[in-house]
Amino acid sequence: MHVQLKIRLACPVDAAADALRDPAVMVAVTTPLVRYRSEEPSGFPDRWDEEAHPVSARILGLLPLGHTHVDLDWHERDGAWIQRDTGRGTSGQFARMRIDHRMAVSPTGDRGTLLRDRLVFHAGLLGPLLWPGLWLVWQWRGLRMRALAPSWRTPEAHPRHAG
Repeated sequence: MHVQLKIRLACPVDAAADALRDPAVMVAVTTPLVRYRSEEPSGFPDRWDEEAHPVSARILGLLPLGHTHVDLDWHERDGAWIQRDTGRGTSGQFARMRIDHRMAVSPTGDRGTLLRDRLVFHAGLLGPLLWPGLWLVWQWRGLRMRALAPSWRTPEAHPRHAG
């Protein structure tokens, strides 16, 4: 099963790509529906890198979803900058799901960005029960990304060169 978005963001593509590397953006676009917390003593990193980062999440800050890892890689294809998360759940509902989450940003030609955000998930018989909640969270993510995108700034270096 899957949920997905295809939306236009009012920011340059490099600003959107940079925002995807910012853990604060992940938190901001899902709050208050899903609240993420870093499980590292030092908290979230300033920028996601290619090291897996342990996180936990709660629905509305109350109901635990469990623990998982944000495990990202990046590549470019056909003019789109693609971020892929293949993190694995280690407890709770996260441990019952397999995910493949990809976000791609590409320029629209008018200094805007086309964002494609797709989560493919496998949760066995629970899949149809989880889909409405995931769909709601994805719609919220889209609204929040549209609202936040005008404030995202183009970094000095393209994120693919950041470390």
